[in-house]
Amino acid sequence: MKKVTFLVVMLAFFANISMAQNKERVNAFNYNKNAQSYITTAEQLMVQNRVDKAQKQMANAKIELTRAKTSIDLAAENEETKNDAKTWHYYGVIYLKIATYPEFNDIDTEALTKCADAFKKLVELDETYFKNNYGEIITYIQSITTNYFNQGALAYEAGDYAKAIECYKQAYNTMAIIGQKDNEALLVAAQIAVMSKEYNSAIELCNTLIENGFENPQVYQYMAIAQGGLENNDAMIQYIQTGREKFPEDENLINEQINAYLKLKREAEIIDQIREMAEKNPTNSVYYFILGTIYGNQESELFNVEEAMNCYNKVIEINPNDENAYINIASIYIDKSNALKHEADELPLNETKKYDAMMAEIDAVRQQALPYVEKAHELLPDDEAIKQILKSLYVNLKMMDKAKALEAAE
Repeated sequence: MKKVTFLVVMLAFFANISMAQNKERVNAFNYNKNAQSYITTAEQLMVQNRVDKAQKQMANAKIELTRAKTSIDLAAENEETKNDAKTWHYYGVIYLKIATYPEFNDIDTEALTKCADAFKKLVELDETYFKNNYGEIITYIQSITTNYFNQGALAYEAGDYAKAIECYKQAYNTMAIIGQKDNEALLVAAQIAVMSKEYNSAIELCNTLIENGFENPQVYQYMAIAQGGLENNDAMIQYIQTGREKFPEDENLINEQINAYLKLKREAEIIDQIREMAEKNPTNSVYYFILGTIYGNQESELFNVEEAMNCYNKVIEINPNDENAYINIASIYIDKSNALKHEADELPLNETKKYDAMMAEIDAVRQQALPYVEKAHELLPDDEAIKQILKSLYVNLKMMDKAKALEAAE
């Protein structure tokens, strides 16, 4: 009889220990439930525009949520409950609430990370529990991911690109907890990495996307830009070519190919591609401008003044207010007049007739440049360099009234 009594006492003792160990988890559940009740009431009051009362409800919710955090932290450290999936389920729910509502963020500034880690631990501890609660858990995972996207957007707008990249990477890692690959999150991170010249980070992100079998032209575009930024020119060309093979009509990749070959001074290899793009995009002047720049470059094997002028005039035809086209045409005429003037100045003193003929030719070239410089000045009235060129043309062409008027306007 004594043995039976002793056994009953021991069972009761262990039962009390187990109850004590589970108590904190139960407390956490109840405190969180109370917090949610206050939050729901606050949201209803906000709809009614009763702001003061809503704020009081949120203050009460914060008290309850702080208590819930304290209890679940204890349960997560306890030897008997720390390896139980339910503990981490409650832990994740409570910390998600802290991370989601701005009123609660200061309870724990690392709440979102801890929340994601909790659900990851849950999956690792008990796959059966995870499967039985999959519908609920996936909702929380998606909410965590949304939080990371929102934080990433805010960090990007604030100019904190490193944090933005990390947030989008964490969004990807969070979806990976449930076996899903949020490749769009990594693509956004890669875009920001390229934009902020974090080229090694961009390459790492793009490699992951390629390994995931994510077929998107931007992956190859970003990879090419990053490789080019690190002066890995062979790799840059390789990724452009691979991207073009997979996505032959993607204009961003075509533009990247043009930029790459221009950078490497391999214009002859890409000139036909640029012309094709110009013809495909008759309302976009940029391709004709690129052609004009190539043909107008005296160091290029394709140097051709007439072709350059034709291309720049095509730019003006498409966009009459493109100041750079006017400036570049004017530069061609002015360079020609300067070369002729240098040649005239080198003539012997006894070749007066030839000198006079050359000066007349120079004035004719200056007259050709004049309307383009005047238009550039009209479009960029505060540009001092253009103003000085225009004044010089007026003086050389003996248009003193206009030269004085221009000077008076300063």
